Amino acid sequence: MNIVATKDMIQQVEGNLAVPEIRVWCHPHIVGRSGDDYYKVFSTFQEASSYIEDSEEAEQHPLIAFRGWEINLWSIREPEGTKKSG
Repeated sequence: MNIVATKDMIQQVEGNLAVPEIRVWCHPHIVGRSGDDYYKVFSTFQEASSYIEDSEEAEQHPLIAFRGWEINLWSIREPEGTKKSG
């Protein structure tokens, strides 16, 4: 499988985590509250997904943070013109 890495898929961040984290970014301004953006860390994607469903200020997709990078797996796509087998 070929994948296309977009600027929305991978972002360099501070830190150098040796163990991957599952993060959900939250933006209080979305619901009219003041405050800085922040993220919550979860042990599983299921926990992160449940939080996203229950929170109005959470981004729609969890990220994986690892070794100084945040990776959005939901931005992975196949190159244009690629036929899916099946």
